[in-house]
Amino acid sequence: MCQQHGPGGIGGAMPGKFAYSTFSGDLELEPQRSLESIVAMSPEEMARASRLIVGTYNELLQTANSLEDEGYRRLMRECIAAPKVTFLEMYPSDDDRRKLFKDMVKLGFFNSKDDPDHVWPRGHMEPQTYLTAPSSHNDFYNAHPGGLALTVAYNIRMADAYTQNYRQVYGLPINRDLPVVSLLVHEYPKVWLYQWLDNGSWLEEPRTVYDDTWHAHCIYVTAELMYRRYDSRIVMAMAAAHQMSMLDASMDGRKVVANWIGLDRVCHFIRSAAVMAQVDPVDYGLLERKNGKLVLATQPAEQWVVHMADMNWPYTMGAAHLYTWPMLKQIATDDLGLSGADLEGRAFNQLKNYVWSQLGQIPLYEIYVREGFDAARATVARMVGK
Repeated sequence: MCQQHGPGGIGGAMPGKFAYSTFSGDLELEPQRSLESIVAMSPEEMARASRLIVGTYNELLQTANSLEDEGYRRLMRECIAAPKVTFLEMYPSDDDRRKLFKDMVKLGFFNSKDDPDHVWPRGHMEPQTYLTAPSSHNDFYNAHPGGLALTVAYNIRMADAYTQNYRQVYGLPINRDLPVVSLLVHEYPKVWLYQWLDNGSWLEEPRTVYDDTWHAHCIYVTAELMYRRYDSRIVMAMAAAHQMSMLDASMDGRKVVANWIGLDRVCHFIRSAAVMAQVDPVDYGLLERKNGKLVLATQPAEQWVVHMADMNWPYTMGAAHLYTWPMLKQIATDDLGLSGADLEGRAFNQLKNYVWSQLGQIPLYEIYVREGFDAARATVARMVGK
């Protein structure tokens, strides 16, 4: 008897593209706004007009209240609603910062072509809050007012799922407070670094370790919690969030050679932060000396949960952004009449900020994938008109 693998059976007709469920027609959206009014909106006005952003912002505050550790609870609420980056108060004068900058360059943590005002922009003691802060660069992921709250609220839910499953399946006594507070606190220097500009975009993170613009908030928040003398497990979580599982794999004939370079990178992040915070990372309980070298100690499940739950960005950026950004450019051109400088300036940035903050980059992408360009276009038209 032939085994049936599907409706057509073995050798039957090709199934073709799968018909996924649709949802755009059921969306409850705010009344349509004119593009002119959207261009005039401030980041706070845009965030407060969004149920998605206000909801995730309030969810973060509620989550902070749920923490058992009183110190973590206060820290999380501060970072959400009244943030400040205090470690730079150790360097009050321009000369102090120039000296620190030279030290960081000499140690290979900063690029000599930059300058202190670039790597540490002004305003660290009175930045915006999570309500308005974007999550990444202007053309990366959750790049809109309140995108930071959206990113972190989702990541915390991922962490809760990891924690629950490791507890239930393996019986591990994982502490919930640590991954929850760490995922939020880890991101909070972005409220300072991503300062809004008149063209509807914002400052990008400065290049720091490994000469890229991905890790400034990571080493700054690690330095911040060192400066405040928080316990070593939460400081470790700040540094471990990005690249602890980074793997450099190669082949030796038929044998896979796995080099887990992420462990060295976490160590590197800690060393760079320790210079800014003026602490010894070994005395702090973060690194160990082994064979004359500073190395990362083995890490428990809580640290791995923080790292794994900080991983929604590849889907948001590598899938959603890859399609929604050019799609919005086309809609802006064909339907809203934008061209030339408007496509590179405030008009398009505000359109993008509004659509993504109201609907979400991922839902817009899923409408496009499941229902096609016309459905995505119609959804945008329900939100924005000429």
